[in-house]
Amino acid sequence: MCRYRLHHSLGRRAVIRQLHRWAKRHFSDQKRFKHQKLTDALLVALLLARFVFKQPYPSIWWNMLREDRVGLPSYTQAYMRSVRLLERLEALVSPAKRCAEVIIDSMPLPVCRPKRGKRCKFPGAKWGFGTQSDVYGYKLHAWVTPAGEIVQSLLKPANLHDTTVSYELNRRWPEFGGPKIIGDKGYCCLGYLFPPKKNTRYDNGWRQDRHPKLRKRIETVFSQLVEAQIRSVQTKTLPSLRLRVVLAVLAHNLAQP
Repeated sequence: MCRYRLHHSLGRRAVIRQLHRWAKRHFSDQKRFKHQKLTDALLVALLLARFVFKQPYPSIWWNMLREDRVGLPSYTQAYMRSVRLLERLEALVSPAKRCAEVIIDSMPLPVCRPKRGKRCKFPGAKWGFGTQSDVYGYKLHAWVTPAGEIVQSLLKPANLHDTTVSYELNRRWPEFGGPKIIGDKGYCCLGYLFPPKKNTRYDNGWRQDRHPKLRKRIETVFSQLVEAQIRSVQTKTLPSLRLRVVLAVLAHNLAQP
């Protein structure tokens, strides 16, 4: 994509310039109407830059941009335009590519605190179990390569089991060249590489000297997404949650060396 890896140390203008260069390959860089204040490519670049600089609140980030860039529309107008581009953004997140092996796992995306779960009316949100505690909201299920790139992701309610959602991810398994899928004990079923139980009497392909190190990669990727504020607040609709997730995943993949 660019010579230097995307990082907040490059400065805001340098990061936005590099993201704009990438966005022009996939989105129009011309104004369709006279009243438009910015192009689709520049809009996507400005939205992606928020996750590079780890700003949790999109409205505050947009107000910071308006201080430096005269003529930007309001955040409401920018958000409505970004929702219209949501399907195209989701198509760019997971292009088909050949992979020898991928790591699969899920991370919780709560929409509110547990004590407010009974009063929350977020559409589609459900109670689910996380590694730390119960969560009310959604889960992000993803395939991650050993290099740290997210090649496929799905946003599903938190009450669905990891294996159930993994079957939906496996529908595109031939498009990625039939890779080996490495999971944890939650994916204890046929077709996955998972840590065997103590009384297992057959070889399921798990290698203790190699696969635990690969499993650590997806935990690192999820930690980077959390650090980039993928769990930020101010989410009241499902399109806004989908937009936040797809932008966070895109920004993470573009920041990979």
